[in-house]
Amino acid sequence: MSTSGTAAPGFWLEVDLARAGDEVSATARGSGGQQPPPHTLGPAHSPEALRRFGEWVRDAAVRGSRLESPEQARALHSALFRDGLQEVLLELRGVLRNTGSKKPLLLRLLPRDRELQALPWEALCGPLGALDFLGISPELCIVRGVQSTKPWLPREVTGAVRLLVVSPLDAEAPARLRAMLQPAIDSGALEWMEPLVGPRSRRDYVIDRLRSEPAPHILHFIGHGGVDARGAPVLELTDVDGAPAWLPVELLAKELTGAFRGDLRLVVLEACQGAQPGALTSAAELLAQGGADAVVAHLWPVKTDVASACSRAFYRALVGDTRHRGDVARCLHDARSTVLTEFGESAEAFSPVLYLRGSDTTLFSFRPARANAAPRAPVQAEPVRGEDPSLRGLTDLVSRPFSLVLGDHGGATDEDLRELLHGRMRGTPWAVPEALPMSALAQRFTLRFGPKTLDSHFQEVFRDAAPTLPLVEALARRLKPGVHITLLRMPVLEQALALHRPELPLYVIQPSTPDEGSALIRRRLPGQDWEPLDALPSDFDPSRDVALVRLYRGYLPDRVFETPLLTEDDYLHGVRDLESVLPPDLADAILGTMDSRPALLIGLSLLAWHHRMLLSRLFGRRPLPRKSLVLLEPGVHEAESWKSGRGLPAGAGVQVVQAEAGAVAEVLGAGTPGGAR
Repeated sequence: MSTSGTAAPGFWLEVDLARAGDEVSATARGSGGQQPPPHTLGPAHSPEALRRFGEWVRDAAVRGSRLESPEQARALHSALFRDGLQEVLLELRGVLRNTGSKKPLLLRLLPRDRELQALPWEALCGPLGALDFLGISPELCIVRGVQSTKPWLPREVTGAVRLLVVSPLDAEAPARLRAMLQPAIDSGALEWMEPLVGPRSRRDYVIDRLRSEPAPHILHFIGHGGVDARGAPVLELTDVDGAPAWLPVELLAKELTGAFRGDLRLVVLEACQGAQPGALTSAAELLAQGGADAVVAHLWPVKTDVASACSRAFYRALVGDTRHRGDVARCLHDARSTVLTEFGESAEAFSPVLYLRGSDTTLFSFRPARANAAPRAPVQAEPVRGEDPSLRGLTDLVSRPFSLVLGDHGGATDEDLRELLHGRMRGTPWAVPEALPMSALAQRFTLRFGPKTLDSHFQEVFRDAAPTLPLVEALARRLKPGVHITLLRMPVLEQALALHRPELPLYVIQPSTPDEGSALIRRRLPGQDWEPLDALPSDFDPSRDVALVRLYRGYLPDRVFETPLLTEDDYLHGVRDLESVLPPDLADAILGTMDSRPALLIGLSLLAWHHRMLLSRLFGRRPLPRKSLVLLEPGVHEAESWKSGRGLPAGAGVQVVQAEAGAVAEVLGAGTPGGAR
């Protein structure tokens, strides 16, 4: 977990908690691939016993008192951290110490039902004393994980962190919070947005505000939560008459989708006094699943002064000049410690819990960069200044960070293979029209001669080939650090980058097939040759490094061959969600980067069904990022479909530029040092 903004995690331990008959089981996996055998917590910690433990902690919190005898919390700690799980925990902590990392080990708990979610796991007590609680541990950062297909990536904050407070039931609560945060506001670290209270907390007004710009970075709700007749979580707002009006959290999550893709990344759900215990944790999980990077929620309502102290400590650590700046989990640890210190070790400290969607607790990467941030590779190219007004959208796009999706449509690199396959079938009942798409041609050939023969012919044509494409060469000079996709079966883009951008650390990732294990990864560092890696290193930083993902396989840059995707069956079975062909954290890093930057689509056709499937796999049901653009040749009749979004994820269109590839290459090359060499 890097503080420099990388989405690739460092060291973590994930524990899945689920009912197993009359007991509760714990299934763990570690960031190093460790998978100790599952174990149960034992009959002494049955679901009923755990419920009583939760009530014991909650009752102490309601009284504002300490946990008088920590034996229950210590026994549950011992039941969870034992056998193979304890061995993995000690192993990972040892590795952390040896690497000199200053960040604690991330402990992600995944409780599988509402009763297990409602438990204060943060109150488990270790063997080192009466205050050795997980929730304030200096060696572990405890969070609650969620299962979500939404990608995640920390995003840089270039100005003040914007905070929007919604308080339907207590109009004075925002003023109290602001008074405590005034030093951060005065310093410029925090921007206080006009809170939504009184008539402004009406359900319709809140929805309208959340659809508007500027979006907050943090949304802080103070109020009541509950469940409706269907058991779905809801939040209490007001209607036009000031009467309670419940907002389904599922609807709220959908309304916030656009904001989650932009600046909004943290939601805080604070239960005011009188709220239903546990009502907000289900809402927190749903919001995190819907796209919030993190959600802080209260297991139970706490007294106003305790809530105020907790919020003050949390926000000051989060946006102030502190060691934990931007790290939501460690800042919440600080807040719990503050409550324990200032309120006589009150169990109210265990009310706030954190739901985290990714594997990195650093939500905010502030500018200017901290002294220990990884150095950024120099970007040599200046912004392109094309003379042709029709190319302005393209030249604007390549002058800032973007994700390239380089397709295989319209290039001339496969003509020799096409001719060879046609030649084998001419004069036979298997002969097909010359204009047949490559996927259909390769499929027919495979049905006649078999996949091994197709592989052999592919290698025959491309084994010694070194094709170059002028547009790819020009793009390589413009490519920024980040994640990019290539569908070319030859390492054309990789070789162009190695030639024209030797200063960039370059990673090439080729996903596995369903029958294989991990992905194939190659790395080329400045001044070095290509080298194989077992995994993407934990210090991979998409703001500094380039990752090329070869989804259609073929030849790697060191000429290692893997059967490419060529036939219709290959696309049907091989073009899958990245989560199914890459390790989860690697897929999360890739999708998160792509989701946060506009995409430049080249060599794609909506008439090719496997291209439509690919875009669906990359972006799911989300629209392509704003300002995404497709480059088409002049006269291509599918331009209107791209503009209208027909065939694209979520039916949302993209910008279209129609120009000859050679002309675009010349314009892009003209803006680089040395021109279009």
